[in-house]
Amino acid sequence: MIRLILFLLMLTPIANHMAGQSSTTTKDTKAKAILDKLKKQLDSYKTMEVKFDLETEIPGKPLETFKGTLIQDGQKYQVKMSDREIYNNGTSIWVYLKNQKEVQINDAEDGGEEFLSPREMMNLYQSGKFDYVLFEERKVGSKTFADIEFKPLAKNYDYSKIRMTVDKKENKMVSLRMFSKDGTRINLKLTQIIPNKKYDPSIFSFNPKAVKGVHIEDLRMN
Repeated sequence: MIRLILFLLMLTPIANHMAGQSSTTTKDTKAKAILDKLKKQLDSYKTMEVKFDLETEIPGKPLETFKGTLIQDGQKYQVKMSDREIYNNGTSIWVYLKNQKEVQINDAEDGGEEFLSPREMMNLYQSGKFDYVLFEERKVGSKTFADIEFKPLAKNYDYSKIRMTVDKKENKMVSLRMFSKDGTRINLKLTQIIPNKKYDPSIFSFNPKAVKGVHIEDLRMN
């Protein structure tokens, strides 16, 4: 269940919910202008390193907070969090569950665990599967924050709405908040985005020699 939505994030993937569905969306022109500008900037990055905080609020349970880092180079990515790590070298995906001392390996083309980066998050508003509007603009000191609200057209979607906050002056995504129908709230805060660094390709593959006593479950077809 670890597909970070809007970076990567730990959620049921949007792509699966949207598959095969079509409808007419309501597009807010002010929201679209903000999103178009943000998408253009993210698409210009050859690589991206994103530091984030992920908060999960489940009714009746304590707030859970995780810190993590995503490094993405094209289709390859590495995600590191306190309880797990995910690696995708374009051919295979490794999910290292630290507490269980287990690594699950899948073929990349089979999906497995996927992390949705800020760049992929921007495909939300172009999918044709969401209504979206500029919910609010807020002044905080010298900054102006735009809150854009997405509502899925599919009635069987797990989330009633998604709210993205954008720093208009710096043209960057600040957070993504997801509202589940069961009362769960997931808040993804992007604390830093570092574009266009160069990375050794080896960081996108899991090195089993770096972890002692780990059990490897290889689910690849070949």
